[in-house]
Amino acid sequence: MIIIANLFYGFYQAITLLLLARALMSWVVQDWSHPIPSFVYQVTEPILLPMRNLFYRMGWMNIGIDLSFLATWLLISYIGKNIYILLLSLA
Repeated sequence: MIIIANLFYGFYQAITLLLLARALMSWVVQDWSHPIPSFVYQVTEPILLPMRNLFYRMGWMNIGIDLSFLATWLLISYIGKNIYILLLSLA
């Protein structure tokens, strides 16, 4: 079970790093058609889209800043760490 927990933790870390890369690239990258930014966008957009849609339905997208990224990152951090702890406790 420890192997599964460590594999999950590696996947969780990869997703977190890709989200961080997306946030940093959103300030710098002008051309999202380049292979690296395109890959980051394609991997992270399905993760961010549900929260963005929820915020849009609640009317929170009109405040001038995209809080869906922060909410998604916090949710993934909370859920990911708790699942990792649960998997370790089952070992």
